[in-house]
Amino acid sequence: MKRLLQFSLVNALWIASAAHADVTMRSKMDYRLGSFVPPAAAEGMKTQMAGLVENGTIVRIKGARSFTSTGPLQIIMDQDKGTITILDPKSKRYATTTLADYPEAAKKAMPVLPPDSQRLLENIKIGVKTDKIGQTNVIKGIKAEEMLVTVTMEMPGPMAAMGTTKMEMHLWTAAKEELERVPALKELAAYTGSQAAGMTGATVTKMFSAMPGFGEKLKAPIEEMMKASSQVVLSVNMKMIMPGSAKMMGAANPDEPMTEITTDVAEISSDAVPDSTFQVPAGYQKAEVDELMQLMNPMRQMGQPKQ
Repeated sequence: MKRLLQFSLVNALWIASAAHADVTMRSKMDYRLGSFVPPAAAEGMKTQMAGLVENGTIVRIKGARSFTSTGPLQIIMDQDKGTITILDPKSKRYATTTLADYPEAAKKAMPVLPPDSQRLLENIKIGVKTDKIGQTNVIKGIKAEEMLVTVTMEMPGPMAAMGTTKMEMHLWTAAKEELERVPALKELAAYTGSQAAGMTGATVTKMFSAMPGFGEKLKAPIEEMMKASSQVVLSVNMKMIMPGSAKMMGAANPDEPMTEITTDVAEISSDAVPDSTFQVPAGYQKAEVDELMQLMNPMRQMGQPKQ
C-alpha cells in the first residue's frame, strides 16, 4: 500500500508537460530504509528502487514539447499535436497515444485488487494537511521556501494493530521573486502549473478511480499534491512513518521512517534543447500503449504477477 502511494505521488510531482522556452531540469534521488528493516526485505526493496534512484529525473522543454525520464520509462509530450509517446529504453519499444486517451491508459495500468483488499482500502481513514513552515534555504543559488504536506492513514479491522501510517513530504519551492530573476524558473513554473491543472491531475485522478471508494478518499491528498507541484519544486524529502510495523520489526525508535526518498535538483539550464530529444530513437519497435503502461504498475515493479 505504501509503495503504491509513494509511486503515484512521486510521479505526480515530477512528470509535467509544456512551457515556452528551452529548459532542462535534472534531479538526483536518494533512497534510505529504516535501520530496523530485515536485511532480506531491505535488499529486495533497494533492488526495486535501483533504476529510479540511479537514473534520477530529467525534464527537457522546448516550446510546446516536453521530454521526461523517470523510472523505467521516458515520455514525450507534444501539446500542439495532442500526442504522448512512451519509450521503454530497456526493450527499445515505443507507443504513441493522444493526450485525451492517456489518463484511461494509466487507469488500466493500475493493479486489480482482490475483493477483500478492496474492502480494506475502502475503510481506511485518510487525512491531509499542508503547512507553510516559514523556513528558507538557498538551493543551486536559488532562494527556496519550505512547505510540509502530511498524509495520514488509519488502518481498519485486523490491520488496526499496525496503527497510523504517516507520510511527510517536505518540499522546497522556488520563491516567487526568483521566478523573475531566473528566466528558466519562470518557464518551469508555467510548465508545472499547466501540468498540475491538466494532464497530471487528470491522470492521477483517473488512475485511482480504478479503486472505487479508496480513490475518492485520495481526492483531497491528490489535490494538495497538485497544488504543491504547481510551483517549481527544487527539493523533496518524503518519509513514510509506520510506528506499528516498526515495533513489530523490533525498532528501537518506532517513529524512525520505514522509507525515506530525497529528490534534489542537480541542474537547471536554459541551453538549447535539440529537436532530436522529442523523436523516437532509431531501432525502436512499435508496441501497444497498454503493454508499456504496465511497466508503471507498482505491483508489477514489486515482482508480483500482473492481474
